[in-house]
Amino acid sequence: MPNMQVLLSIELLVFGAVALLTPFSVVAPVAAETGVGNFSPAAFHSFLRAPPSRLNSLPLARARVQEPLSRDVRELGPVVAARGALVLDRATGALLYEKDSERLFPIASLTKLMTALVFLDFRLDWNTRVAIRAGDLRGGGVEYFVPGETVTGRDLFFTALVGSSNTAAAALARSTGVSPEEFTKRMNDKAAALKMSSAYFADPTGLDERNVGSGRDVALLSEAAFRSPAIVRAVTSKSYTFIPQNSKKKKRTIRSTDLLLVSALNSSPYRILGGKTGTLGEKTGYHLALSVRSEETGRDFIIVVLGSETNASRFADAKTLAVWSFDAYEWPETRAVAAN
Repeated sequence: MPNMQVLLSIELLVFGAVALLTPFSVVAPVAAETGVGNFSPAAFHSFLRAPPSRLNSLPLARARVQEPLSRDVRELGPVVAARGALVLDRATGALLYEKDSERLFPIASLTKLMTALVFLDFRLDWNTRVAIRAGDLRGGGVEYFVPGETVTGRDLFFTALVGSSNTAAAALARSTGVSPEEFTKRMNDKAAALKMSSAYFADPTGLDERNVGSGRDVALLSEAAFRSPAIVRAVTSKSYTFIPQNSKKKKRTIRSTDLLLVSALNSSPYRILGGKTGTLGEKTGYHLALSVRSEETGRDFIIVVLGSETNASRFADAKTLAVWSFDAYEWPETRAVAAN
């Protein structure tokens, strides 16, 4: 069996080559969430590794792992094309890598992770039928729904997270029975509870450019979202199929926008535990929030990539950060401590 590091290196080269050869003019900025654009590497960004800082709002565990140690204090951070990036060790809250992690970005469809969390707070029946209305249609991507047809809450939830459907996210929020203003208020209340100090939400889809957050905010949102079994089931699904009622088209299959689900980063010794894409095209660059585990070390990381040059480069950036982080750090043995 080929060495997984070799496979990852090959995939990184392929992503980069495809990006280099594809002119930007052919990239549809929003509808082609899975398209590939050109690749213009950002200026080299490197820095001497300092002891990891922490995201202190993460919950304390009863069995706490000691913070990771750099294998080489002279180690330089990897070069990534993204304008902002962050790697978080989920067990300790240690930040292993930061690049402009406080910079604010319109976070686009990463918003849907918060939409899903707020929806789950209502504890609605997954099989509740929801009629699609003309007012639900949002565009900004592939349209999977037709006004007048009826789907389940589960269909909306999975289509919003798997296919990043804006219409699904809008209908999902409406299905809770609260006003749009109340739903976005709950999104912002939850952001405050998660200590997402610079985040703001204006709508449940991410199409509104006022939906903003930093790399640190997105890491905290991802950590909360990827603890939810329902969200994890959706964001790790390569596809989702449903059958609407009152529709001439009987079956609809949604493909995931997260291309890493079919990459070497989701094959032994690695496993993807969660992921969500986001982009508004040139306005935002291409975003990715990812959780990945090394089966060899048992470590789970949150990786955030914001403002990458193209659809392809955001995935290449995430792979680079994942492989580097697992290789550059080591962890002392777990020690039992009392939770505060």
